[in-house]
Amino acid sequence: MKQKLTPFVLLYLRFLARMALKRHQPYIIGIAGSVGKSSTRNALFAILKDKAQTKMVGNSETGIPLGILGIAPYGYTTKNWVAMIIRAPFGLNYLKGTKYLIVEMGIDEPYPPKNMEYLLTILTPQIAIDLNVSATHTMQFEKILTDIQKDKMPDAEKRDLLVRKIAEEDSKIITRSGCKTGIYKADDPLLREIIPKNTPSSTSLQAFGEHRQNIVSYTLYAVNSKGTSFGFLITLSDNKQQEIILRFSDAIYPQEYREVFAAAIMAALEIGLSITECKSNLEKNFLPPKGRSSLLKGINGSIIIDSSYNASKSAVLAFLKMTKQLKAGRMQPVVFLFGDMRELGEEARQEHIEVAEQIPEVVDYLYLVGPLTRKFILPIIQKNEEYFSEVRWFDTSVRAGEYLRENLPRDAVVLVKGSQNTIFLEEAIKYILKDKADQRKLCRQEPYWMKLKSAQDFQTVNELKS
Repeated sequence: MKQKLTPFVLLYLRFLARMALKRHQPYIIGIAGSVGKSSTRNALFAILKDKAQTKMVGNSETGIPLGILGIAPYGYTTKNWVAMIIRAPFGLNYLKGTKYLIVEMGIDEPYPPKNMEYLLTILTPQIAIDLNVSATHTMQFEKILTDIQKDKMPDAEKRDLLVRKIAEEDSKIITRSGCKTGIYKADDPLLREIIPKNTPSSTSLQAFGEHRQNIVSYTLYAVNSKGTSFGFLITLSDNKQQEIILRFSDAIYPQEYREVFAAAIMAALEIGLSITECKSNLEKNFLPPKGRSSLLKGINGSIIIDSSYNASKSAVLAFLKMTKQLKAGRMQPVVFLFGDMRELGEEARQEHIEVAEQIPEVVDYLYLVGPLTRKFILPIIQKNEEYFSEVRWFDTSVRAGEYLRENLPRDAVVLVKGSQNTIFLEEAIKYILKDKADQRKLCRQEPYWMKLKSAQDFQTVNELKS
C-alpha cells in the first residue's frame, strides 16, 4: 500500500514546494557531489547568515520539499507521514523573508525520484556547485548494468563505468539546471571532462582546485591538536589575486575541507560578498554538521575526532591522512574505531582493501565494527599485526564502546569513522566521552533514530547513563 501511495505523496510535496518557491522567490544555491555536501552547506550558511535571512534544506526527494515547507521529519511511520502531509500546506509561508536558500541535493540512484533530474523538477538553483565524485552509492547504480556487464565486465572497468555514471548524474545540477553560475572542482578529471562539454553557454563556469588558473586555488594546509588553517589564492574580476588564510581554533579538519571552503567562498563572492566578509564569517560562524569532524574530549585524557555520520573510501583516507599529520612528532597513540563502509555493492571488497592498506601507517590500536570490516579489513590487518598494539573486532558499536570504556589508552587521539546503516558508531562514542552532556553533540540522537537503534539491539540513552 505504501509503495502505491508514494508517487502521489511525492507529487503533492513537490507541488507545494514549488508553490512556496514561486511565492517567495529566494535566491537558490544547490550543492551536489559524493562527499562534503553537508559541510559545504554549513560553510555557505556561516558566510551568508549575518548578511541576510538564510535557510538551508536537503537533501533527498522528500527532504528538500519538506524542508522548503519548514517540516523536519521526526519519524517515517505511516502515522508520521499522515501528520506531515496534513501539515504541509501550512508551511507555504515558511520561506517568507528568506533571501538565500541553500539546498543540499543528494542522489542515491540513476532513476527518479532519487536522481538529480527529479530533484531539478522541484527547484532550479541560480548557483550550482558540484564538489567531487567517488564510488559512493555504487550499489544502487549497479541497476544500469546489463546481465552481460555484471557477469563479463572486469571489476575495474565496471567500477569506472559506475563512477562515471554517478559523475554524470551529479553534474546535471550544472549541465541540466539552467543555472546562472556553475562551480566545480577542476582537479577531478571526470568533472573536468563532463561539465565544460555539456554545460550550455548561458551558464558561467567557475573552477576551484590546485592550479593557479582556477578562480580559487589552494596555498596552505596546517593542522595540529589546537586547530586547522587553510590558505586560498583568489583571482578577482580584474585578474588581480588576493590570498586569505582561514584559521579555526579548537577544530581539526582534514585537508579535503579545502574543497568545502573554496566552493562556499566562490558562491558567496558570486552573490556579492567581499573576501573579508567570507573570511570573518567563516571563522566566526562555521560549525561542521554533527558527526562530520566534531572534536570532543574523551576519558583518559583522549581527544575524539567524531566523523561517525558516514563513511566512504575517499573520506576515510582523508581522515587517516590528517591523523597521520597529527601524530607526527607526538607520542600520543592513535586509536581508530572503524565501521563498515556501506552501499558500495560489488565495490565493497576493493574499497575496504584500499583503506586497509593505509591503516598500518597511522594506527596503533584498531577496533572494527561490522561484517564487512571483519570480512575485508581484518584478514589484511592480521598479516600486519606487528604494527599494532591491539586489534579487535566487534559485532556492534555498543560492544566496542563497552570495551573502550575499560581499555582506552591514555592521551589517545581517537578517530571514529563508519557508515550509518546498522553501524551507528556514535553509540560507541557515548562510552568514552569525558562529559556525558556532550552526547547532544552526537549525530542521530533524535527519537526516530534512537528507536531504530533500539530495535537493532542497541541500548537506549537512559541505559547508557545508568
